Amino acid sequence: MDAVAADLVRALRGRWTQAEFSRRLGYRSNIVHRWESGKCWPTAAVFLRACLRSRPAIAGCFERFFGRRPAWADALAPFTRASIAAFLRDLRGKTPLLELAARSGFNRYSVGRWLRGSAEPKLPELLGMIEAASRRALDFIAQLTDPGAMATVSASWRKLERARNAAYDMPWSHAVLRALELDGYRRCRGSGERWLASRLGVDGAEVERALELLASTGQIGRVRGKWRLHQSLAVETSRDVARARELKAVWADVAVRRLRAGFPGNYGYSLFAVSRDDMHRLRTLHLDYVRAMQSVIAASAPGECVGLYCAQLLDLSAIDNAFADSVLADAVRAGKAPAT
Repeated sequence: MDAVAADLVRALRGRWTQAEFSRRLGYRSNIVHRWESGKCWPTAAVFLRACLRSRPAIAGCFERFFGRRPAWADALAPFTRASIAAFLRDLRGKTPLLELAARSGFNRYSVGRWLRGSAEPKLPELLGMIEAASRRALDFIAQLTDPGAMATVSASWRKLERARNAAYDMPWSHAVLRALELDGYRRCRGSGERWLASRLGVDGAEVERALELLASTGQIGRVRGKWRLHQSLAVETSRDVARARELKAVWADVAVRRLRAGFPGNYGYSLFAVSRDDMHRLRTLHLDYVRAMQSVIAASAPGECVGLYCAQLLDLSAIDNAFADSVLADAVRAGKAPAT
């Protein structure tokens, strides 16, 4: 991550000289030269605060990264040791400390201090922790600058963007990708298209189209007649808000259709009256559940089935006429509702 951190500083500097950018960041010495040469590193908070001087939009990097406003954001000043610690704890979720330390390559005492906020990671350490906790260091860098312009990560970023677009363009490709990880697929005969179709409950043509797309984006390839993952990517689909919303609707529709058809699974609903504070508590509990679920998924072996989790928790009264009108207008433009 040292090379990536130095490249990130260069990308943020742009056409400024190192000395000019140092002065723009508020330093009298040529600190940017020392950062880019790896002679010293700023702490995460110092670096982000410095970047704010030239790129004010960086202020919302955490919110954009999560696709939501973190619960701790209102209680903590941005880009402080405490907020960096809260960010890392949010990323960590339910991952055990020893496992996080092993993934990152940092000793558990340092990781523990960073999570508690009694110490602060330097810039390369922050990037390493983000990658270890979420495998989304590239998505975080994208909140600060264009990763495609960074020599160290541009190829990886292009590959990730291709994978992300594949998930948007053909949602079932992601399910096929997960099915290729199952032990049963490794044992089935031939290239396994029929096995994949029966395992996912879709027709063979859908599977063939998905495999073709996954191969064209470089995510899979044939090895001795069987499809194999080249690399398992952490593809975050919330980056494009509109396409992410449509993707959620697609999978919610899959769940609804299987519910109507009598497929086995856990389906349920509950209507209730509750205070606004308790609705907020329920959302927090829901997020905690998702984190715990992700921890179980990450540690699960062997791979025997592909699961689909869909959930909705919403305030039915949180809609007004203006919002309803805008939704209807969008539907009319998309041809999904008659004009009135």
